[in-house]
Amino acid sequence: MKLILLPVIIAALLILGGGGYFLVRNIQSPEPSPPPPAPAATQPPPAKTAPEPTPPSFEDKVTDFSQAVAEVAATGESREVTLTFTEAEVNEQAGKIMTQMEIPADIPLEIKGVSIDLQPGNNLLTVADTTILGFSAKLKVNTGVSIREGRPDISINDISFGMIPVPGTVKDKIVALIGQQTDRMLVALTEAGTGGGVDFEFIDITIDEDMLRVTVLISKTE
Repeated sequence: MKLILLPVIIAALLILGGGGYFLVRNIQSPEPSPPPPAPAATQPPPAKTAPEPTPPSFEDKVTDFSQAVAEVAATGESREVTLTFTEAEVNEQAGKIMTQMEIPADIPLEIKGVSIDLQPGNNLLTVADTTILGFSAKLKVNTGVSIREGRPDISINDISFGMIPVPGTVKDKIVALIGQQTDRMLVALTEAGTGGGVDFEFIDITIDEDMLRVTVLISKTE
């Protein structure tokens, strides 16, 4: 009986001893834990783009031009200045001139509103809501602009009174009035906000789609 139990006891000791060794080994030498994951690469913040520069307003252009006039008046040195106007600015000035315009009593014309379309080739298309000879009419005038002897030179290329029959003498007076007011508007664009003591000579006028550019020579008055 003892001989039969001896192998069983030895086997049990081996199993327990091996298990104990396994447990001790696991306690003393734990398996290394995996390394922590690498932090995700951060993307750099997007580069800030500079805001688009704000185009100068009409008032800014008038201020710069007035400063040029003041410098010429102070130094006596002539100076060329170029001014560029948008179609909106041209229409704004035309609207101001219209409110101040005095129509002679012998011209049976009333102007209620006006818009100017800047066109390539130095042309202006003026459309006005008018009353002519007591009838409502859409007045359309195509005007060419050039320079003669340092001043704007206005030529009427085409004029339409709609369906209203306008006598020749009245038509001629209206054409002359439109030419005068167009010249007045162009001069007013360069003389806005300026003082006296200088002369202006128009060097160049360029009209294109939605743009009017004027170059003038400013000289001190002798």
